[in-house]
Amino acid sequence: MKIVKKLAVCLLAVALMMCLAACGGGKQLDIQALGADLAACGAFTEDMTQYAAASGVAEGLYQFQDGDVTDSVLYYNGSTGEELMAAHAKDKDAAGRVAELCRARVENQIAVLQSYVPEAVPRLENAIVQTEGSTVIFVVAQDAAAAQAVIDGYVK
Repeated sequence: MKIVKKLAVCLLAVALMMCLAACGGGKQLDIQALGADLAACGAFTEDMTQYAAASGVAEGLYQFQDGDVTDSVLYYNGSTGEELMAAHAKDKDAAGRVAELCRARVENQIAVLQSYVPEAVPRLENAIVQTEGSTVIFVVAQDAAAAQAVIDGYVK
């Protein structure tokens, strides 16, 4: 009888841990903190200007589809081609569309900047486009490895 009780308690404990793990899986990244940490990490050649989500700048740069993005953070420096954007999408499908828009932006920026800001091209070629659940992280930086280290601290 004692063994049955101990087994039941162990099974209940395992079931509770699985429930808690499942509940924590839906936690979204704090994109505002991520953006601030990325902007301050030294990966960029110059200071970045932050644009509020309500400003509509991110929607204009990336051409988000209506309703795909529920929140975003954008830091941008047009003179260096460096930028960072993180966005919460409404679901994983929308996150996939946002990630594709980021990849298209890289290709477009390479075509635009190669003639008058050629030093931006290697940064663009090393751009980070990462999707974590329904969150998309996009970074074009001089030091992509430093930016990736900050991102890794948030997603692991």
